[in-house]
Amino acid sequence: MSSLEALNGFKFELDLVQKIIKDYTHLTNNGKMIIFCWIPSHVNIRGNEKADAAAKSALSFPVTKMKLPACDLIPRISKFCLKQWQDI
Repeated sequence: MSSLEALNGFKFELDLVQKIIKDYTHLTNNGKMIIFCWIPSHVNIRGNEKADAAAKSALSFPVTKMKLPACDLIPRISKFCLKQWQDI
């Protein structure tokens, strides 16, 4: 799903949408003008073609286990618990 589609639909469950809206609000409140542009595909755009190829090749690598600080999980856990509570 494109980021612009997610923003347009206000899909707040996506962390990326929340971050973009927060950053957008902060920047516009400080007098900056933000313009979002949709680029239809990576076709014939050299840098994008390289990025796309690198991302696709990374899919063949094994998953690496990483240790994450607990503080990185707290927002996700809180969100999950709130949703569970609201569903009940």
